Amino acid sequence: MTILKGVNYNDPPIRYRGERIITLLRKLLPEPIETPDYLDTDFAITVYYSLFLPYPMLQKPKVKDRKNLLHYMIISKMLASPRLVEVKKHTIADSTTSMVASAVFLEALAQELNKLPRPQDGEASTSNKYDSGRESTQESELERSVERALETAKDAARQAKEITNLAMKFAAGSTSILTLDDVIRDVINLARNTDVRMLLEALKTIEDSEAYIKTRKIQSPRGELDGYELGNDIERVAASELALPHELFLVKFAERNLLLYRKVVNEDYGKFYVLLDKSGSMMGMKIIWAKAVALALAQRAARERREFYIRFFDSIPYPPLHIPKRIHGRDIVKLLEYIARIRANGGTDITRAILTAVDDIISGSSTSKVSDIILITDGEDRVAIDTVRRALARANARLHTVMIYGNNPDLRVVSESYMVATKLDREEALKVIMAGT
Repeated sequence: MTILKGVNYNDPPIRYRGERIITLLRKLLPEPIETPDYLDTDFAITVYYSLFLPYPMLQKPKVKDRKNLLHYMIISKMLASPRLVEVKKHTIADSTTSMVASAVFLEALAQELNKLPRPQDGEASTSNKYDSGRESTQESELERSVERALETAKDAARQAKEITNLAMKFAAGSTSILTLDDVIRDVINLARNTDVRMLLEALKTIEDSEAYIKTRKIQSPRGELDGYELGNDIERVAASELALPHELFLVKFAERNLLLYRKVVNEDYGKFYVLLDKSGSMMGMKIIWAKAVALALAQRAARERREFYIRFFDSIPYPPLHIPKRIHGRDIVKLLEYIARIRANGGTDITRAILTAVDDIISGSSTSKVSDIILITDGEDRVAIDTVRRALARANARLHTVMIYGNNPDLRVVSESYMVATKLDREEALKVIMAGT
């Protein structure tokens, strides 16, 4: 069956994409509803490329059986709908959001069509009723079903696009290609999660990747060219200096006045660790702002090629999430799920949380590189200063404290940097994200 011009329905990659959408559909549909026979791989391909291509061209199917005619009718109403423009703002030339929107559209369509009245005994079959004599009422019902399905797909596509954009920022400026195509089901679940939506909205208010994510560089004779400087390092002398008369060259060498290539390498770092207080006093805007800052700090760690840890704590430390230096799409999905699901409740034990973070930093790797621990809390809990100092020294780690609406003299003493956040706005978030730079 060919409904869209220029799409080879028999091409293996195209068929594979359609099969994946149908597999997703079967997982998304609630238990009582089975995947209808008319929602097959060919139809999934048509829906996908209707969303993915800027200007899909529709043509009537050559084989005019009931299923093909139903497919044609649904797609023609889909392409004619004004809601499609809103969906395609997020899906054009984006495989991830097109996959999400296609699966969600088919799920909603199947549920809508399942609500339509079924023929009584002796009447035509379900498929037959869409192209039989009672076309007027049935066609309007089908059109309403397509419109509702598109509305559902629009919301999912918008959220999936925001998640995709967030994922791309973790790899911005690097040579890595980060994709979410292998975790589409997880992206759909995240797109429907209200906590994730709230987190992404909060992140928008503080986000400016060019302003706060920087890569620190150090000079090295074996690095990449970064400019020019004066000196007498023969290994880095500019080619133009070699053309000088011998005596002049020696004079400039003696005066350290030769034109040299300046070479730099990215500075290597230790681990980047976020400790986030989830005690009961952190409820409301405090925990939302802190979560958004933690997500932005994860972006910074990815750009700096650092191992990233995040651990929530109250009176006890909770299991951490570890993100490796080379981040993948599934890591970002796990990070969003982990941060979004945490609720604020419990007491506060800051000393225990810091010592646990130190143990994580020490375990399994060298401590020759300086690690950074960002502690975000509103707790005025007493801290064992000497114990914490010894632990930080043992791990070669620096503590950066962010106090929300409060003050902790003990933390001020043991911290490399100490900040009090009172506005919980973008400016204060950037100060936290730039800590230690």
